[in-house]
Amino acid sequence: MSRIFLGNFNFEHELAAASDLRALPHSGTDRAAELLGSDRNWAWISIAEPEDIVLTDAEIVAADFSQLAKLGLPIPRFMEIVSQDHSLSHGRLVPWGWTDGVRALGQERGWECVAPPTSIVRRVNSRVFRFEVEREWNIGLAESAAASSLDELEAIVQRSGNTPRGWLLKANFGMSGREARRGRGTRLDDNTRNWAQRRLKSAGPIIFEPIVERVAEAGIQIEIPQIGKPALIGITPLLVDRSGVYRGSRFACPDSDIAAWQPAVETGLHLAKRLQGLGYFGPLGIDTMQYRDDRGNNRLRPLQDLNARYTMGRLALGFLRILPSGWCGSWLHFGAKHLPGRSLASRINDLQTLLPQESRVIPSSPRRIGAQSSTHYAVVVLAPTIEILKRGESTVFGALGIVVDEQTCEN
Repeated sequence: MSRIFLGNFNFEHELAAASDLRALPHSGTDRAAELLGSDRNWAWISIAEPEDIVLTDAEIVAADFSQLAKLGLPIPRFMEIVSQDHSLSHGRLVPWGWTDGVRALGQERGWECVAPPTSIVRRVNSRVFRFEVEREWNIGLAESAAASSLDELEAIVQRSGNTPRGWLLKANFGMSGREARRGRGTRLDDNTRNWAQRRLKSAGPIIFEPIVERVAEAGIQIEIPQIGKPALIGITPLLVDRSGVYRGSRFACPDSDIAAWQPAVETGLHLAKRLQGLGYFGPLGIDTMQYRDDRGNNRLRPLQDLNARYTMGRLALGFLRILPSGWCGSWLHFGAKHLPGRSLASRINDLQTLLPQESRVIPSSPRRIGAQSSTHYAVVVLAPTIEILKRGESTVFGALGIVVDEQTCEN
């Protein structure tokens, strides 16, 4: 049976709205377009097979991925979601994350929907759930706290706001750096107070966290079956820029580079069993962080973020299919603003003379989506050693004007 990949990358926004179907369009076409409002739907190419279908909101030309195809990556079919193609009637829906809106669309189109209960998906993706697990297992940040009202939040900030690096407020639902506010001191400014009032009303409690000195981050990628033992799929060190924006994931790193993450793997698998017991099954991506405390000691935060859905790190592992034996790689992401007046292909051509001779850089995003140029781009970097890979990444990011913090894992 063909898989039908749906990139509902605004997954957390629908969860924040309590997965209320009344808030979604009743028309199937409108519902589909709203769920698929992203220009990153091509990202599924890393794990899709030739018989699979990747849903898009506009035409994507498979020939744009010809360089990946030459390396042996299977290229799926791309189909606009407004299509009523009857060949899709017996496919199995695979979304970024399960919501009531996604399930309704699948049932409307006659697709197979093997999904955990939406109430469980919402619960385990909430930041309050992750905070409660951290507190129960005593593995979180010492000053972190949850606030269910503005008065509670202001009391927490007054009590714990004088942290050396400031603090972070996280809405109950959000991904990466989205739905979060940074601040300093023991009082909320007017903008932050207004933001907090809206999030408390729409999504529930807000999490307060002190900002710590980041050393390195990684994604622990786990698959939870309906029956059986949860399995580690891989460890994908994260690349972020100076402002905290996600810029990519590494894959197939040598054991020496991922050994420091083994305690987080053990915690992640333990958590996966708990989620399975609650009724969740499917992909699980856990962001874990190494940081230095105020005394300069290296510490591990194994459950920095919990994503009971697909993640870009999970998709990055799909490129293992084109990796030469013994090599390692990374999947780098950036916006159109980093290619002013240039095409991705021409920029890569310019880079060829600057890159380490043994490395390869391959476009992994389309040139156009429908009649419009892409606004989100990605490349795959492959190299025979981690040292050459890092040099290749630095060359690419340098040419794009992106400053990425180098990770130095400590065992």
